[in-house]
Amino acid sequence: MDIVGRTIGRYEVQELIGEGGMALVYRAFDPQINRSVAMKLLKQEHCEDAERKGRFIKEGKAAGGLTHPNIVTVYDVGQVDDAPYMMMELLEGQTLGELLQQKKKFSLESIMQVGIQLGEALDYAHGRGIVHRDMKPDNVVLSPDGKSAKVADFGIARFNTQTDKETTQVGIMLGTPRYMSPEQASGERVDGRSDLFAVGVILYEMITGKKAFDAETMPTLIMQIVKKDPLPIRQINADAPVGLQKIVNKLMQKRPSRRFQTGRELADALRRELESLREADEEKAAYLPLQVKWTAIMSSIVLVALAISAPLVFIVQSEALKQQAIDGGVSLSKFVAVQAAIPVLSEDWVTLDSFVQDAVARESFQYLVVSDHAGVVRVASDASLVDQPRPRYDDIEPIDTQGDVVVTDTGGVFDFSLPILFNETVVGGVNVGLDTSRLEAALRTTQRALAVLVLVVVIAVAGALYVFNQIIAKNLKLIKSALQLFGRGQLETRISKQRSDEFGDLFHTFNTMADALEEKVEHPGGGDDAEPDPLTETQLREIDVSGITRAAVDEQTIVEQDKPGNA
Repeated sequence: MDIVGRTIGRYEVQELIGEGGMALVYRAFDPQINRSVAMKLLKQEHCEDAERKGRFIKEGKAAGGLTHPNIVTVYDVGQVDDAPYMMMELLEGQTLGELLQQKKKFSLESIMQVGIQLGEALDYAHGRGIVHRDMKPDNVVLSPDGKSAKVADFGIARFNTQTDKETTQVGIMLGTPRYMSPEQASGERVDGRSDLFAVGVILYEMITGKKAFDAETMPTLIMQIVKKDPLPIRQINADAPVGLQKIVNKLMQKRPSRRFQTGRELADALRRELESLREADEEKAAYLPLQVKWTAIMSSIVLVALAISAPLVFIVQSEALKQQAIDGGVSLSKFVAVQAAIPVLSEDWVTLDSFVQDAVARESFQYLVVSDHAGVVRVASDASLVDQPRPRYDDIEPIDTQGDVVVTDTGGVFDFSLPILFNETVVGGVNVGLDTSRLEAALRTTQRALAVLVLVVVIAVAGALYVFNQIIAKNLKLIKSALQLFGRGQLETRISKQRSDEFGDLFHTFNTMADALEEKVEHPGGGDDAEPDPLTETQLREIDVSGITRAAVDEQTIVEQDKPGNA
């Protein structure tokens, strides 16, 4: 039946873009809203099969009621020339099955993103009573950038209600065997947890690049699904995070009650694992051994603390030394003023000059100037200042004032200026200059001492921390090694090292756990929760294979052709 060029309803059929075992896929155009769509038309030879025709129509009804960003949208369902069709969303990109066939390598993040979207899509469908029952890579379409996944082909979906009268009953399998759940492969009634099992098989294949269940014959394949666990992921892809492995293992549990119960639970678990993966990547990018990292952090904290406190200590110390020098200068200048009062009053400059020269000889100060009541220098340690006006520093801000004494920093010299009094009458003036070079030398020495102190403290702290952290790292490596050996099956592994601290408690806890697990492995218990005996190979051979759809029986000729293509 050639429908290219025809108008069906309001849709203009433009070209054939795909063909599967069950249906043809055309590109069509809706002129009313200027949108291209995919038209899926059941092949003419299958229209004579009432069950397949009914199942095709059921797909349209099931998917048509679902509106979710991760489910292919069905716009319309109808018939043309007695052949049912559905108009659906036209997607770009490839199916996950095609990408796996091309041996594409998926990043861990993209695998989790796909898993999250499949979980959300199935949670939405299951919440509306619809079980897909044929989840497989060929029914998952990825966008060209690989970030968006959409579930397609609800061709054998079932409305999970008591009133639904299924054409296929318990004991007949529907779906692609390789991705079936054990209960589905056994022909038992299935629910949404069967779809989640299939998602686990899909994720397993994305992580490892290998099929979880692979056999050449149908009974052997079903035997694997029902009885045998796939090869552990860690043996194929050691880089897969343990958390992701646990999620996939839980999805593929033989008993539905041990799987995730809803797609929401799956999506939430994968989100947590994805967040952990991203955090681990950030930490790995800046990885440093524990003893180096902790030593650097603590040493930096100590260094910052000392870098802040040392300058404060230096400022306080320098101010104290400066004040000490000023107080000494004030006392000296007052002594000179008292001793010069009578000679100045009697204008005995010879006696006063002898006093000044004697003081200069003692190197008690930088200079000494004595002036009369008119402000003229009469005696000075520097003879060139005699008969000159008394030195004044009115343009410089004093650094201290104590009574009549005014202290001015003239640059390398503290000048102490005060009047000479006799009976509270000003009879002259004194200027004493003290050299500050010694003070500055003392401050430099203090500064160097503080710097050395900071360096010594940081080195001492860093060394002590490094040794301490090595002890911690050594014990952590011991625990890690024990866990790795235990995980490889060496159940006799124990930690014999004795410590009377938290590590000792941890060693004891590990040994206790190992004893319990070893006992459980060597003497497994039964109980009501024990696994039921799986189907025997004889029972599997007795399964009515004739009840399996052709898509399930002949994967090579039909199933792998029956892909949504561009749909």
